[in-house]
Amino acid sequence: APAACNSCNDACCEECVAVPNNPQAASDAACAPCLHGGQSWWPCATDGLCQCSGASPGPAPTPAPTPAPTPPPTGTTTIYTGSTTTADYSEKCGATGPTCTYTPGDGISSWFTEDMFNQMFPNICNTACQGCTMLTYDCLIAATILYPEFASGGDPDTNKRELAAWLGEMSQETTGGGCSTNQLPDGTCSCGPQWCDSQPNGGCAGWGLCFVMELAGAYCDPNAVYPCVPGKEYKGRGPKQLSWNYNYGQFSEEFCGDKNILLNNPDFVATNPTLAWASSMWFWFSGGACMEDAGEICKPNCHEVFLGTKKKCESDSTRNYGLGWVTNIINGGLECPGAGKCDYRVQSRVQYYKHFCELLGVEALAAGWTEDENLYCYTQANYAMTPPEDC
Repeated sequence: APAACNSCNDACCEECVAVPNNPQAASDAACAPCLHGGQSWWPCATDGLCQCSGASPGPAPTPAPTPAPTPPPTGTTTIYTGSTTTADYSEKCGATGPTCTYTPGDGISSWFTEDMFNQMFPNICNTACQGCTMLTYDCLIAATILYPEFASGGDPDTNKRELAAWLGEMSQETTGGGCSTNQLPDGTCSCGPQWCDSQPNGGCAGWGLCFVMELAGAYCDPNAVYPCVPGKEYKGRGPKQLSWNYNYGQFSEEFCGDKNILLNNPDFVATNPTLAWASSMWFWFSGGACMEDAGEICKPNCHEVFLGTKKKCESDSTRNYGLGWVTNIINGGLECPGAGKCDYRVQSRVQYYKHFCELLGVEALAAGWTEDENLYCYTQANYAMTPPEDC
């Protein structure tokens, strides 16, 4: 009979492979590292997933690249003064943008430090990632200062939870650490390779803010107000992965003073740190583009549904305040409710949020919350099922 996978750590065999027909799936590739260095996380620490084989040995897995030592940029140029001059718009909405600076102690920098940021995103400068010089702490702080209500309107624990929720959602949008999840016969979710709890550098929860731009996707909607420009792609860019021409157009209109700046130059959101972080803040406080002047009823924004300040309408009867409702606003059409609790994207959002809450020293569940009702959205109707309404 094949030996248990941990025996492979003692070189008793030539190869460590997955056990077939196990209720929780594992792959040969996931099991292979057991033979090369004593892998101690999933799947080798889980009985029954991997076994020793007499097959020809495969190559040792390639170790993760060493993170680059590039420091975040520093400088003396302010990011945004609220002025509406053409020069200011040109600076903050150009291809590269101004250097991101702030006065220490301003906004959330009074309690959210660069050391905390580095703990949350230990792999951001990995050579496989794009975020090192774009999605920096300095630019994050500078962007949040533009939205003074962010993570500042409640008690310290509430403020920390909102920061964890925002960064958790943005981390899933930009994650570089894929995770597979499976629902076991008892209904629990079991996570796949290199999951968060026991991994160095945070496991999957340490790979947020890795990617800045989606690899493919034109995302052009026939919108007369914010029309697509021929040859331009409105794929995901920035920490929110801003997508679709109407979101680029309305964000550009409100932040840059001219919808055409980003309709003509959507790549700026992936090359200008000011625009990258500001696009994420804009979505957090808007819920995305909405044509109110044309009579469209807008979705609520993430800030108010997380904090519980949004008045519930009849159409919101299945929606509960907290992270789950935020996920519903961001990607409910794909993740709520049909994807289920064990969908890898849903699990990733929740695990990032819980990991960041832990690093910030705050409980993930506010008073009266439960994990299923307030962190997940698998019991909530998405906005295609029950559209938003005024009430």
